[in-house]
Amino acid sequence: MSAIRDELHSLVDQLPEDQVPPVLALVRENIAATHRRGGAVRTLERIQKRMRGVTGVDEELHRLRDESRG
Repeated sequence: MSAIRDELHSLVDQLPEDQVPPVLALVRENIAATHRRGGAVRTLERIQKRMRGVTGVDEELHRLRDESRG
């Protein structure tokens, strides 16, 4: 295990029992957010690959965005 993980375990061991659940919830939330960001990045990469070589895509996206504001 890495030194940072060892330190985390040591710090959690020092917490009063009632304070451990909020720490674990924070860690779990961070992990979930990381997975969501990774999924979003992969989706955008797939879209970019599919749109490569298609003319007028940027202009159409700008047009749609501007219409929704107006």
